Amino acid sequence: MVLSKQYRIALAARKGGVGKTTIGCSLASVFAAQHKSVLLIDLDPQSNSAYALGVDPSAPGTAELLMGEQPTPLVANEYLHVFPGGPNLNNQAIQSLHPEELADIIDRLPYEVVILDCPPGNENLERFGIVASNITLVVTNAHPFAIMGASRVLAILDSYRTKERRGPKEWALVLSQIDERRGLDKTLPAELQVMFPDIKHLMVHQDTNLSQAGAQQTPIVEYAPKSKAVEELRSIAQWVCKIIDN
Repeated sequence: MVLSKQYRIALAARKGGVGKTTIGCSLASVFAAQHKSVLLIDLDPQSNSAYALGVDPSAPGTAELLMGEQPTPLVANEYLHVFPGGPNLNNQAIQSLHPEELADIIDRLPYEVVILDCPPGNENLERFGIVASNITLVVTNAHPFAIMGASRVLAILDSYRTKERRGPKEWALVLSQIDERRGLDKTLPAELQVMFPDIKHLMVHQDTNLSQAGAQQTPIVEYAPKSKAVEELRSIAQWVCKIIDN
């Protein structure tokens, strides 16, 4: 079954440790809790998404999918399936594939929502996720290196749109791990608004439930359904749906 419309959401960040994978897994669990069929495709050789969602991170997944095989998606729950990443994503054969290969594969997959977790620091694998998405969330925290990395991803997105290449027509900046008691976090939203005034800014505050859910290998909506993080992630999901539906 091929769906007429899919919500394809890539999460990208050039710097690791900014909460990108945590937000991707959590956003997947929010959509799944709405009884949407969700597939998380992990493009990270570390395969952290699979672990965080309680499935085998070493099972065949995204690498095999890209090589033309038919791996079985792993079941995190009734509505949430996962293709794990893993070291095979570093194979030269995958690195040399055209960036539209994954987008073509997703066209044939029967999921309402596809979450694409792009790896930090690997532009080739990141490109698969960005090109396959119809919206991209660029994640940063207050660290200067994270902001620099986010600006590089945003520049690529601008370039793709200017050249009318396949990929997202809309994107947003997601401020992650925010705690206004910290000086940099307190001033970050205003500073980023000046730096990037023409895109949507979203926010996920520091919430220990997010890291604890990952450590317990349980989707955040099951682990802490009334947490502030879930409330903020639901707002992000609502914004994404509104943009794509329009």
